[in-house]
Amino acid sequence: MVAEGDVFTTDRTVPIGTIDEWCSALLDELAAVERELWLVIAVTLIVDVWLTHVGLQHGLHEGNPVMRAAIETFGIAILGLTKVGVLGLAGLTRQLLSDQRGVVVPLGLALPWVAAVVINTVLLLSL
Repeated sequence: MVAEGDVFTTDRTVPIGTIDEWCSALLDELAAVERELWLVIAVTLIVDVWLTHVGLQHGLHEGNPVMRAAIETFGIAILGLTKVGVLGLAGLTRQLLSDQRGVVVPLGLALPWVAAVVINTVLLLSL
């Protein structure tokens, strides 16, 4: 029984060094495939813009309200230009980080952009 105000603890402890070592090893593994992550980003940028264009032609709507307004005002090219701008900013940010920690930049773009391509593909296939 735990009294009010007591902190629940467990007898299982993990040394902080172990977590740091695990994270460091994971970052090292990701750093080994950083070039491939940038390639995934480039491909998904192109595919996402194309799929969005196709989806809009088939009556689907852009999910991001800001991007939806921009596309309605300036056309689909603004989506590509925005993504290229994000890619450029990511590249600059990557240059400021160490080799090991910098891999989080392409990973942070690759994951949501791949998810967007998968979602757009599923939506288009369901038409």
